[in-house]
Parts: sequence; structure tokens; C-alpha cells
Amino acid sequence: MEIQGFSCHGCGSTDVVFDPVTRKLHCNQCGREEYYSRAQLGATGKVAFAKDNAIKFFKSGNRKNAREFAQDILNSMQDNASALFIISYYDEFVEGKAGAMHDFFHVIDEVALERDEVNDLMDLFATAIYNLRDFEQDIVTLIVKNMQSMDDRKRLSAFIDSVCPYCIGKYPSSDFLTEDRTSFYCDLAGNCDIPKTCLALLKGIQLNPDSPYRSDSFYMKARTEYFYKHYVLEVGKVIANMTNSPYKEKFERTYNAIQKKYQEDAKAV
Repeated sequence: MEIQGFSCHGCGSTDVVFDPVTRKLHCNQCGREEYYSRAQLGATGKVAFAKDNAIKFFKSGNRKNAREFAQDILNSMQDNASALFIISYYDEFVEGKAGAMHDFFHVIDEVALERDEVNDLMDLFATAIYNLRDFEQDIVTLIVKNMQSMDDRKRLSAFIDSVCPYCIGKYPSSDFLTEDRTSFYCDLAGNCDIPKTCLALLKGIQLNPDSPYRSDSFYMKARTEYFYKHYVLEVGKVIANMTNSPYKEKFERTYNAIQKKYQEDAKAV
């Protein structure tokens, strides 16, 4: 049985059987068995061709064709990150299957991703971030986990600073800034240079839908105090945890001025 894209490295025959579960290839011609690593499998012509087409169609907005090519990938490589994402995205946002994206992040968390898979995911996430706001923490956590080298820190910081500000600006209330999310941002700010993310949080003091500045509602004392405790002060914790840089000094001065004005405006009503 010939399988397109696979051949025996011993005799060169394409009369082979490949098991995507074990990643083993058996040659019917000479009897040789070979084991494919995830990197080797991802580089085979069959997988590479399908992946390039899946990503191309996804980025162009043709989600249906992207899913078809993604399924071709999974027929050979069951844990390919790009394919799993594209199929989960299609199922969640096109077919309306709630939980598909959650399942993707649960499954992919157990996979040691190859470098090219991380790069592909970053590209795909950036392309579809407008639908992925509620998965901000999952996205960033996954990429951080797979980019631990200090050599990757600049690129990682740039990725965070493209994803998080967008999500922060799109949240419909301040409820997203839970204690856990504050800790998440503090950890990012303490290890990566992410001024755009910190700026987005600062701007939220005035622009978030729950802000009394946004609705001119400082007269609503309970809500004003709640926003102060659960958003304004939480943002201060993130700013305080920023890596030492000229950005931090500027942001601390700006935050202190904004915090002081907020308190004055709250008392003035």
C-alpha cells in the first residue's frame, strides 16, 4: 500500500504502511521499520504541504478549506498543533460547538511543541485574536511555556504586547481582572518587557466600561469604590512588578497621578 509523502529510508520504496499513533513506518518491500520523531514527521512532504495550505487558507479567511487540509495533517500527525487549533477554531466559531477551543488548550498543554509549531501558532493566534479574547490567558501561557530560552525573550515580549492589549481593550467589564489574572499580568510584567500591555491596563482606568470616567458615574459611591479596589489598585500591582527600565519609572509616575486624581474625583462628588 503506497502512502503519499512517505518512503522507506532503507530501500526507497513507497510501498509502506504508516501508523500515526505510534509514528512508525513499516516497509512492505524490505521489512524495515522506522520511528518518526515529531520534528521528522512535521518536515515530511505530506505534512508540510498540508500545513502550508491549511495556514494559508486560514489566514485568508477560508476556514472550510483550512479545516480540510488540517484534517489531512492529523491523518499522519495526530498531535500537530496548527492542525488541532484550526479544527478546534472551526468547530467553535463556525460550527458553534462550545468547548472546542477549551479542549484544544487542554490537549496541546501535554505536547512538547517543536519550534516551528510555536511560530505557526503565534501566527494563527494573531490572525484570529478578534475571536479569541476569552482565551487570552490560555494563549499567552501556552506560548510562554514553549519559549523559555532567554534568546526568545524579545520575540515573546513582542507577542504578548500584541495579544494582551487587544484583549484588555475588548473586555466588556472590569471583571476579567480577577486576583488570578492580576497575578498573571504581574508575572508577565516581571519577566518580559511589555509596556503596551501595562499601558492598556492603565488606559482601562478611564476606558473600561465599568469605569466611572466612562459613564460619568462617580456619584455612584459603591460602584466607584468597587472599581477602585478591584481594578485601579490591581493595575498598580502590575505596574509595580514591571521589569526595571525607563518605562517603569514613567509608568509609576503616570499611575500615581491617575490614582490620585481618581481619589480626588471620587471625593468631589
